[in-house]
Amino acid sequence: MELLVDTRERDASVRVTSRSVNGQLDMSFSVRAEDLGTVRDIVAAHLCWWRVDNGTAFRMLTVVNELLTNVLQHTPAGADGCRMANLLLQKVPDGVTAIVRDQDRCPPVYSSPDPLAEEGRGLMMLRALADDTSVSVTSAGKDVWVFIASPEPTEHF
Repeated sequence: MELLVDTRERDASVRVTSRSVNGQLDMSFSVRAEDLGTVRDIVAAHLCWWRVDNGTAFRMLTVVNELLTNVLQHTPAGADGCRMANLLLQKVPDGVTAIVRDQDRCPPVYSSPDPLAEEGRGLMMLRALADDTSVSVTSAGKDVWVFIASPEPTEHF
């Protein structure tokens, strides 16, 4: 397998495990603001490797970034000061799915922010970019699931 993302120049203290098999990327890591770019690079590389179209890839990258930012902003840190999360990204026949799992059992709350507010738009953006979404509270926290459909291929005459 070829190198998808070169992270040798990045902070070596990042705690992450990942596995990529048959159109599925499974990552567990400490969520830190300074590492979101690395996670986006890894997700982008896999979407490219799976030949996901640019529009779908852009939407998924934006959604994953928003979900991980929400983990940073809205979940309490563990005893070690870290916020752990899992990201499961999967290429499916008609699009791409992602599940972000964190250790907080509080579901996200939909709000109607003031038009000039700098916060509170996460769920609105998620609903605008994803074709389907759901939240499941689990004994270990919660799972936020999104699906983004790939456009149907156009026929060439």
